[in-house]
Amino acid sequence: MNSSKVLLGNAYDRLCSLLKEKGEKEKYRLIITSPPYYGHRQYGNDPLEIGQEKSGEEYIDKLTKTFSVCRDLLSDDGSLWIVIGDTRRRYGKLMIPHKLAQRLVDAGYTFREDIIWYKKNNISSSSKENLSQAYEMVLFLSKNEKCFTKLDRIRLVGNEAREGRNKTPPKHMIQYAPCSQDKEKINEILKIVHNASPITQFNELPTTSEISKAFGYDPEKYCPTCFRKFKRHATRKRIGGHKHYPIFAACNSKGKNPGNVWEIATKAHYGNEHFAIFPEELAFRILQFTTEKADWVLDPFVGRGTTGIVCASLGRNFTGIDLYNENVIKAQKNILYAVQEICDTEQNDQ
Repeated sequence: MNSSKVLLGNAYDRLCSLLKEKGEKEKYRLIITSPPYYGHRQYGNDPLEIGQEKSGEEYIDKLTKTFSVCRDLLSDDGSLWIVIGDTRRRYGKLMIPHKLAQRLVDAGYTFREDIIWYKKNNISSSSKENLSQAYEMVLFLSKNEKCFTKLDRIRLVGNEAREGRNKTPPKHMIQYAPCSQDKEKINEILKIVHNASPITQFNELPTTSEISKAFGYDPEKYCPTCFRKFKRHATRKRIGGHKHYPIFAACNSKGKNPGNVWEIATKAHYGNEHFAIFPEELAFRILQFTTEKADWVLDPFVGRGTTGIVCASLGRNFTGIDLYNENVIKAQKNILYAVQEICDTEQNDQ
C-alpha cells in the first residue's frame, strides 16, 4: 500500500520544515500544484494566504520563494508543474505566469514547456471589452537540464481520425512496424534522389508507393498513429539540400507526440467542495508522463486533494500541504475514499 499524508500549514514554512527532516531532501520526483491565483478569490481569513498580496510583483515574489525551496526537495531528475492563471487589471493582463517562469529560471530551474490548458467548457465572460478566458497556463520546469519523462504513456493514437480528417481503418489494415525492408531498393532510391536536381522531372523520381515498399510498409495499409495510408505518408519531391530524402515519415507506432495545447474540461464543484478544482484528468496526464509507481509526489497547495487522489489510483506516494484545516480534512477523506475504491475493485476482481 502506498503512503499518503496531508500536512496543515503555510506552504513555505511547511516546505522548509520538510527539508530539515531526514530523508525528505531530493525525495520527490514530481511537485505538481495549482496555487491560489492572484486577486481572484479568498479561501479564508489567514493573513498568510497567497493570492491576497497588494501587487502582482509581491505575489510572484512569494511564489518564487516557495518554489525555490521545492527545488531542494526534488530528486535530480525531478520536475515542477504549476497550473496557474493570469490576472487582468482593467484592460491589461499582468503576465503572472510568464514573469513567474522567468523568476524560477533565475532561481535555477530549467523551463521545459508552457502548456495551454484549454477549458473546452469554459464560462463566457460578461465583459463588454475583453475576451473570455478559455485557458490557463501549465508551467513545466525541471530541477536540472533533463528530467524523468515517459512520452510513450501520453502519446495520441489515431489523432486524425478523432479530428474527423480520417476514418478509423479496419484492424487488419493497420501496420505497426516495417517488415522485409529491401536495402538494395532503398539504396537505389537514395541514389536517384541524391543525383537529382531542382529541375529533375517529377516522373523520374520514385513514387510514394515504391518508397513505402522499399522501407517495408504496405502502401495500402495505414499508420497506427494518424490512420493515413502509407503511400500518403512517404515524402515526395523534396529535392535540393535535403540529403536525408526520402524520409519515410511513419509515425511512432505507439502514437503521435502530444502537443502543448491540452483540451481538458473543468470539473464542477458540489456543495461545500473546494471551488477551484483542478481536474483529475490533468493531474493524471502529468503523473503518467513524469513518474513511475512508488515515486513520491508533493503538492504544496493541496485544496481538495486532486493530486493525492490520482496518486492513489496510480500507485504513487503522496505528501500534500494546505493552509486551511478544512481543506486538509477534506483532502484526507477524498484520498482515503479513492484508496478504498481501489481496494474494493481489486477484491471484486479476485
